[in-house]
Amino acid sequence: MKCRGTESRQRIVDNYIIKPVAHVKLLNGQQKLSCTSITLTNSYYCFDYVSRTEPLDKGTFYCGDHAANEFLELAELVPLPLFNPLVSDGTGGGGNGDTSTKKLDPLAKELNTAINMLVVCWDVVPGGPLADIQATLRQYYYSTPFPSKVKAVNTIIGRDGRTLQEMIDTLRGTNNIRKFQFNLINKVLESEDVESNFG
Repeated sequence: MKCRGTESRQRIVDNYIIKPVAHVKLLNGQQKLSCTSITLTNSYYCFDYVSRTEPLDKGTFYCGDHAANEFLELAELVPLPLFNPLVSDGTGGGGNGDTSTKKLDPLAKELNTAINMLVVCWDVVPGGPLADIQATLRQYYYSTPFPSKVKAVNTIIGRDGRTLQEMIDTLRGTNNIRKFQFNLINKVLESEDVESNFG
């Protein structure tokens, strides 16, 4: 999908239902090709889209902050906070996906952070069940997620063959990654008698 210029973005908003699904800081060596045909090397937004008239015409596209801000304004959407897995250099916060001043449930925060780290580790857009779980976490950020949601993410991580902590440790070779802990998640899995893939 090409989105260079305001007219192109307006056409997309007029013809497609769009929603932001990720706003992520890129790590060393990671790149995304924007719908504006610019290579992004700092951070990116990812949007889902589906045609208003052809439900099979759907997908995702990437863009930088400038284009994303215009999409958000044109479609009257709420921006996503930047998820930055790097240790802060003092010029800005690390970002954890918080979306409001309302009290964020600690388990919801931890699970959302874990999903964001999967996006970073796998360098992919959350799709399928992972996207659905994250959308629910964002919408009901003040509610404790059901154990079934925690177990679903645990199963998805298990398909990789490494724990999430092992994936994160792999990135530390070339990036100054923050320390992440998944204690609340691990307690839920232990109470359900399920082996943790979070680490």
